[in-house]
Amino acid sequence: MAKQVARRWASDGADVEDLSQEALLRAVESFSALRDPAALVGWLKVVAKRSVTRGARSARRKRPLLLGGSDPEVLPAHEPLPDVHVDVRRLLATLDGLPEEERRCLWLRRGEGLRIDEIAKETSLSPSTIQRRLNVAERRLVKRLLG
Repeated sequence: MAKQVARRWASDGADVEDLSQEALLRAVESFSALRDPAALVGWLKVVAKRSVTRGARSARRKRPLLLGGSDPEVLPAHEPLPDVHVDVRRLLATLDGLPEEERRCLWLRRGEGLRIDEIAKETSLSPSTIQRRLNVAERRLVKRLLG
């Protein structure tokens, strides 16, 4: 089960093994938190998913953005089209123009894939504040990129 979850998040086979082993270790370490033995399978899935997603995010943060370097303005491609670079620069500039609070909530939700409740734990904000910041940030992005 942990390997299945890890395969969805990992970039290569070695990462799958590492992430699944880490997930199983976390499950064993937190076994005492299981309140209902009948819910064991569901509990294991949740522990594995959370462990794998945290491990994958951590690994991505430690790696350079690209295998060839750490320049965020260059996308890996065999033959990139010139307008791709322009669009990426425009998007990054637009994101940089957002207030920090909105940009952080937007990144955690859309970039990292966290749920609202997970963002609330990480940022110590209320779910309604997070939702409001996401809505405002997305409206600003659309307006600036399309307007």
